[in-house]
Amino acid sequence: MSDLIVVREWDPDVFHRRVTELETAGYVARRESYAITAEMDPDTGNIVHLYAVEMEPPSSNNRDS
Repeated sequence: MSDLIVVREWDPDVFHRRVTELETAGYVARRESYAITAEMDPDTGNIVHLYAVEMEPPSSNNRDS
């Protein structure tokens, strides 16, 4: 379980591109870990979103096989 990669990005396009790159390399998204967290910038009052998901490495997908 310590081999998990956590993808965290403020920009949704960068987040989805990184997840897609990892999935192409064989990683599997742990969909139950997917989260979007809204936070407010204290200086501007703007709301920004942090996108996050855990990705399992390719080797962990075949451990039970």
